Amino acid sequence: MNHSSSPAQTNWRYILPICLTATLGGMIFGYDTGVISGAIEPLTAKFALGNVMKGWTTGCALIGCAVGVLAVGPLSDRFGRKLAMFLAALMFLISSIGTAVPNDIWLLIVFRFLAGLGIGIASISTPMYIAEITPAHIRGRLIAVNQIAIVSGLAIVYFANYGIAKRGPQYAGVPIASPALSQTLSKQLLPGEINRGDGTFTLDCGTADGVTLGMECSLGMLADAKKTKPERVALANIKSVSDHQCAASLIPAALPNINWSALTPGTDGYPKRVVNIVSPDESWNIHKGWRWMFLSGAFPAVVFALLLLFIPESPRWLIEQKHDEKARAILAKVGGIGFAANESAAIRESLAGEESSWRELFSRRLKVPLILGISLAILQQVTGINVFMYFGTTIFNNMSSKTGVDAGMLAQAIIGGSGVFFTLIAIATVDKWGRKPLMFVGTAGMMLSLIAMGIMAQTMTDPTAASNAMLGFIVLYIACFGLSVGPVVWVILAEIFPTAVRGRALGLATCCLWLADYAVTQTFPMMDQNLWLLGKFNHAFPFYVYAGFCVVLLGVMCYVPETKGRSLEEIERDWSHDS
Repeated sequence: MNHSSSPAQTNWRYILPICLTATLGGMIFGYDTGVISGAIEPLTAKFALGNVMKGWTTGCALIGCAVGVLAVGPLSDRFGRKLAMFLAALMFLISSIGTAVPNDIWLLIVFRFLAGLGIGIASISTPMYIAEITPAHIRGRLIAVNQIAIVSGLAIVYFANYGIAKRGPQYAGVPIASPALSQTLSKQLLPGEINRGDGTFTLDCGTADGVTLGMECSLGMLADAKKTKPERVALANIKSVSDHQCAASLIPAALPNINWSALTPGTDGYPKRVVNIVSPDESWNIHKGWRWMFLSGAFPAVVFALLLLFIPESPRWLIEQKHDEKARAILAKVGGIGFAANESAAIRESLAGEESSWRELFSRRLKVPLILGISLAILQQVTGINVFMYFGTTIFNNMSSKTGVDAGMLAQAIIGGSGVFFTLIAIATVDKWGRKPLMFVGTAGMMLSLIAMGIMAQTMTDPTAASNAMLGFIVLYIACFGLSVGPVVWVILAEIFPTAVRGRALGLATCCLWLADYAVTQTFPMMDQNLWLLGKFNHAFPFYVYAGFCVVLLGVMCYVPETKGRSLEEIERDWSHDS
């Protein structure tokens, strides 16, 4: 399609329901991606996850995404975009149920991987379908609608997580005094403990090599004066590694509402562990809440699958498969008979002499768009966006004197809501201002926000003020991402590759995107909790790393062509002229 073949009057009543149905894939993509943000802390407590396993539990879905996008290219090129979206819906449904039931972390990881396969398929098939069924003059806005669907899915799941987390039983009454708590614990602990009646007790963990293993605990309660709600509490001196192993195996089973954090060296030379006596609502989330968070994704998956039955196949794919009459009928509904004839001819011309194969994708003619596409896909992730989407609760709690369900999850919901608002602005401007101006302005804003977060994390003295300021800079970062890098990268990726290899090209670029996302997700807890980096930078080091990648993204954008208002065939011809 060239400029002259643009429809005189676009049939919005036909196009809009079709595109909104397709973008449900993006919404569930966001929902299934973001659900882990509310579940990861309860999962960490329930399964005693270390930093590496915490990153793997979060990031395993992203490996599934990488596998899914490699499979969806040949799948969508062979069987169509619509079938690929239906397969994604099926995987969303199975994984939502599967992640809600396990009592074993590895079984949960298997279903998280399956969810990743669905996310990977949806992340390609949805924007590709929209790009191939819409005219050039509205294509950018409608592909950007998919991004609004993604961030809406994230926002919806953040609020859903918050609502589920708050559904648990609440405290009523006054704080529990230390001696009373100690006596209560004595009744719940294993045989052999000695309660000294002064707020401390010793737990007899058995014997090893003829030596009695004991764990001395000093209990104290900290109460929130405003909420009269007991919170974090006890410090345990563990006398040996054997003691630690004994405690790790016995205590979680005996007291499931105790969350044992990582071992840290004590000032007296003994290893120490901080023991959190969690509130009833937190305990409910550790055992039940996270299951409902995962299961809640089943409903939108069913709706998506049913609505897909009523939308047409991509006309570009139909012409590629020699179903010209069906394609022209769809295009005529989009913009009239004249538009359908011109568009069909342009598509056939672009397909002439091309082959849908990996060899064609890696040909010299497509070297530049392939390098640019892969670079943009990677840089969209390594600038840090999903750290805030997955670990926003953790980041906020790191900077705050507040703890529990309220502070972190509510902040995460605010972050998600701001992402929706600013992506709406991007939709209204992407076809007016162009792709490159939005990218330059947004990336620069992200870089400055990350630097400010790093400086604040490194120099903070007042946790309450720091948490409020941190939330403000995160919202600013999300605003810049939502205005630019979030939606615009997907628009560019859907536009720059030729029709014949678009499925494979998007698959490869998006595979790299998800691998980059996994690398960021896996390494963030490791960087954030590294003792040496904490000593040098506090929690600031990851923010400086992501800011550096923003600089790289600005450089890459200098080589990306402006695609505003141009047909897919015109963009493709430019690559042929450059080769």
